[in-house]
Amino acid sequence: MAQAETGKTEMGKTEMGTADKGNADMGKPGMGTAAVAAARDDRDGIAAFAETARHAVAACAALPVRERARQLAGDGLLGILAPESAGGLGLGPSFAAPVMEAAGAGLLGYPLAETLLLGAAFGSAPVGPAIVLGETIATIAWAGIAEGSGDRLSGTVGRAPLVDEADLLLVATRTGAALVPLDGAGVTVQPAFGLDLETPEHEVVLTDVTPVATLDAAATAALREDALPLWAAAIGGAAERCLALALEHVSTREQFGRTLVSFQALRHALARQKLAVEHVRAALERHAALVAAGAPEARLAARTSYAAATRFGIAAIESALQLHGGMGFTWEVEVHRHLRRARTVEAQGDAPGLHRRLAEDLLTANA
Repeated sequence: MAQAETGKTEMGKTEMGTADKGNADMGKPGMGTAAVAAARDDRDGIAAFAETARHAVAACAALPVRERARQLAGDGLLGILAPESAGGLGLGPSFAAPVMEAAGAGLLGYPLAETLLLGAAFGSAPVGPAIVLGETIATIAWAGIAEGSGDRLSGTVGRAPLVDEADLLLVATRTGAALVPLDGAGVTVQPAFGLDLETPEHEVVLTDVTPVATLDAAATAALREDALPLWAAAIGGAAERCLALALEHVSTREQFGRTLVSFQALRHALARQKLAVEHVRAALERHAALVAAGAPEARLAARTSYAAATRFGIAAIESALQLHGGMGFTWEVEVHRHLRRARTVEAQGDAPGLHRRLAEDLLTANA
């Protein structure tokens, strides 16, 4: 995932301009004209990706899942992280983040983070191009381990978003991970209790299933690390959307002859929401800059971006729900659906465990 963000980018038929290598030191004294222009081109390219993603997510709302895959692939969004050899763009997290933000804000009912990760991980495998082009829907089981010997896997895995519509599923194994087909014998998809209704999770029971591709332990660990900033961006986009909804609500709703926004306590609540959203955005921008610079701190930044999103982003969403009063819990208001999605992502990434490990690492480093 941590690839240099270079080359010309096309999304669908829209010319996106040149996305030259990002520069985390933009604005420092002595920076050359070419470097400034390159950084500016990066920002323009990222903004274009964000705009395209917003339109694509909106277009997907009324489409069945297979059509959503084709819509997203046609706009070039499924191959952002995948290598060019697989039909992808080979870009980095600074381009993936705004796409995930748009997906989070628009409650996209599609396993987009999983598709981006699998397109990158299996870009050189035969299944890679089909995932990138939206011809094959692939997702990931974030819980459970499949056991087996040789080329046969068995076991129960869970937290697999939209697996009932998918063709391939990545499952954890004792030696890494394996990509298994879902249309053959030995696969049973079972409904599972979950919060997210737009992209519901399921359990999958495997019995002597042969995988089509595998990842070793190092590649599997890298995939899980790369998922963290993608999840963080999705929560950040949802938090920003909820902030906008809360502001609209308190600006138009009246009580005691005054709009709610005129009450200082509610203004303070909105200000805290805005600060929370900015915390998440800053963490994501720092991670993207470190990846672009090839800095070893990028791995820690990926973790802290997810930690910030699950701490501050979810708090902002909950605050927006409270500002809507009892209306916030109704189906007519989308805020609680964003909270469902964010809590699901929090569980998929084991946020409590991550917070604990980060605290232990900091204590050890400063002992």
